[in-house]
This record gives sequence, C-alpha cells and structure tokens, in this order.
Amino acid sequence: MKSVKVVFNSMEECQKYIRAVESFPFNIDLQCGSRIIDGKSALGILGFGLRKVLELRAHTEEPEAWSELLEKIEFCTCGEEMKMAI
Repeated sequence: MKSVKVVFNSMEECQKYIRAVESFPFNIDLQCGSRIIDGKSALGILGFGLRKVLELRAHTEEPEAWSELLEKIEFCTCGEEMKMAI
C-alpha cells in the first residue's frame, strides 16, 4: 500500500479527482483523522469537507500504476509520497 497527502480546494477539483481515480482497478481510501472513506466516492469526500488535508491510500504494489495515479492527481497532492508497510 502506498500513501500521499491530498487536498481539494473546490468542487471542481473533487470532480476532476473522481474522474481520474475511478478507472483504477484497485481500492483507494481517504483518511481524515480516524475516519476512512472510499477514495472513489464524491459524497464521502464532501462529507469530510473541502480544504482539509487527507491521506490517500492506494491498495496496489505496482509501481507503474502508482506513478500513473500520481500523475493524474498531481493537481491535488500537497505533500511527499509516503511508504507504508503492511
């Protein structure tokens, strides 16, 4: 699993993000504090609220898929990529 921080500053950014991630075959989660939602859910993101730093977790170990995901969502990333071990 890989992780990166993201933030959505507008509804348009949220919609652009959803269009970018919905085609990936692996699960994506977003976490804010102790709450975790489906990272492909616009309603879930809006439930967190805009302008909050969220942790995106992609459930993939494929480097190519991770790189492609990061390229597609670069407009909303706000921090360094983090590596997680499970």
